[in-house]
Amino acid sequence: MNKIIKKIISSVLLCTVLASCSNSNTSHEIPLEQSNCPISTMRTGTKRQGIISVGNGFECTQEGSYFMYKELGGTWLLYIDHGSDTVIKLCGRPDCTHTDSDCNAYFKEALNICYYDGFLYTMDFENTFVLTGLNLIRMNLDGTERVTVYNTSKFAETNGYKNIENPRIFNGVLFFMAGKLNEDGETIFDSCYYKLDGSMEEPKIDTFFAPFLYGDGESIVGNVDYDAENELCVIGIWDPDKGIVEELFKTDDLANYGYIGTKAHYYVENGVIIEDSYTEVRKELIDTGLKGDYQIVCLPDCIAMYEKGPYEEKTIYFYDWDYNDLGSVKVDYEFNEEIPGFICGETPERIFLTADFYYLPRYYINKSDFGTGNIEIHALNVPDFGEEED
Repeated sequence: MNKIIKKIISSVLLCTVLASCSNSNTSHEIPLEQSNCPISTMRTGTKRQGIISVGNGFECTQEGSYFMYKELGGTWLLYIDHGSDTVIKLCGRPDCTHTDSDCNAYFKEALNICYYDGFLYTMDFENTFVLTGLNLIRMNLDGTERVTVYNTSKFAETNGYKNIENPRIFNGVLFFMAGKLNEDGETIFDSCYYKLDGSMEEPKIDTFFAPFLYGDGESIVGNVDYDAENELCVIGIWDPDKGIVEELFKTDDLANYGYIGTKAHYYVENGVIIEDSYTEVRKELIDTGLKGDYQIVCLPDCIAMYEKGPYEEKTIYFYDWDYNDLGSVKVDYEFNEEIPGFICGETPERIFLTADFYYLPRYYINKSDFGTGNIEIHALNVPDFGEEED
């Protein structure tokens, strides 16, 4: 395994923070006539680029938003109605204290939550001491009626895998990495996928690098292959039925891009937000006038921009897709200085913010504040996680 891929795998396993065939009837899009946005407006059933979570732990549906929050004692499925200020553990049992593993909102280590074909899907360990047994779980939108629709144990045993890591569920597909020891005693990883539509008896192996695949509407984009001769990651479009559909570009720095789409990718360089459309010369969209090392988050109706960490005191700047300055807000709450970003969720009306590495949604911004000269950060009411809260 080449040194670049080893470095990427090591980084992902230490801190998994990174943003086809969906049959979802609920995409929660914004009408295109309301925005000149060149990126996907799909918010539901996909993997949102720039939104930080452990795995793919945020989902936005017509009714509300879901978060998978990992803390020391396990993982909790959280929910908030659109327009509400209160985040709840998604359990409707009147006899439940919502404090232990008997709660319907509790999972051992489920790091994904994704909508597909009328249900929510996640991936949880069958046993945290057996790293080959992951359950693909389907449930209702209220968290009830959990059903295990696939378990990876037999697939892992048949193929000699010792551990399965970095699962991601989006665009109707489960992705994960399966590890085994080579002749030198080193762990090597295969990237695998399994479609949620029930058409596959077992997962298949492919060349893509699973943790660096994202959604761009109905397409899956990202690190689809590796150019070993030049030590470059191949970025392209991938489809579960066709494989690599198109190669877009090559890079040795996957972290440089704020958004990778099928028609263009976006990044910031010396304070200038840039669009590279693959076939034409790059286009400078916005000269922010800011100096420093920044990153951008491309959302359907705006672009957020802030300095890369470690953080001490940070400001988030906002622009629309007509390249207008929408204003800025100072992050004035306490946060872990090492977190890779602030935005842990987004809806047509709000942007959710976090303060720690497990990405609990603690605050939000109303988009209605954009352009008013007074963008405010509001606190959310969050559940009590007891003494084990991070």
